[in-house]
Amino acid sequence: MSGKYYICTQSETSGEFLIKRVFRIYPLFIVAVLTEGAFSIYHGAEAPKLSVLIPRLLLIGDVFQTNLALGGVEWTLRVEITFYVFMAALSYLNLIKQRKIILPCVMVATIFICALCSPFPHVGWTKSYLTMYGPFLLLGSMIYLYEIRQVKLSFLLIFVCMVFGNLFWQTATYQPRLINSHFSALAFLLFIIMWAFRSHLKVTPFILFLSDLTYSVYLFHKWLFGIIKHAIGPWGIPFIPLDIQVLIVLFTLCSLLVALIEKPGIRLGRKIVTRLNRRRQPA
Repeated sequence: MSGKYYICTQSETSGEFLIKRVFRIYPLFIVAVLTEGAFSIYHGAEAPKLSVLIPRLLLIGDVFQTNLALGGVEWTLRVEITFYVFMAALSYLNLIKQRKIILPCVMVATIFICALCSPFPHVGWTKSYLTMYGPFLLLGSMIYLYEIRQVKLSFLLIFVCMVFGNLFWQTATYQPRLINSHFSALAFLLFIIMWAFRSHLKVTPFILFLSDLTYSVYLFHKWLFGIIKHAIGPWGIPFIPLDIQVLIVLFTLCSLLVALIEKPGIRLGRKIVTRLNRRRQPA
């Protein structure tokens, strides 16, 4: 979970962390949005106005009520960017290091604020998604605080109940269509299982390969899958299921995107941080 990763990497300043995450997230995301837009225009759709495109590319579309791109999966990145800004603010205020009392209390207060404030976003099919799902990013942080014995198990369990209580209440109030969906609970359960057996998990080249593909496949799968399927349908191999062929093509394309865009972006972010650190050092 992002929250666990953020607190674990606090040898970095908040600025360094944000720079690295910006160059990790935005280059491939921008390519995905522009590519999807190009396909849409090619098939007769109207080009988006700059007033729509710029907030979308900056992942601040919720503020400007901009429609979601990439088949809708963009909403999770909007939540994640908001979380990074929130955690950077806590780091700037030196609250991240106050792990015994202040930071856990701030996290609890955040849950109450999400539950009591107006839903955000307040329109569309993603109504209240930030205030519903944003607190889940704090679960990783609280689990890490439990790992390093800054909070007790009882406090962690109460916090988990608060996060899910907020989710269930806001789902019933603002997203009743999701009331029988359990993907959040299943995802959290999977995370807990992996966390509990983390010492028994081995990192293999295949696992690393799939891990590298996670972000690119997430950005491209929902809108590009159908395009690939339509393109290779007449030319597919008869004895291999078409969906398998599409997955192979999708994974191949995503591998190229990781090598050509995502990893160079990550390296660029690291270089910028390194240069900034050198400038800060006394001559």
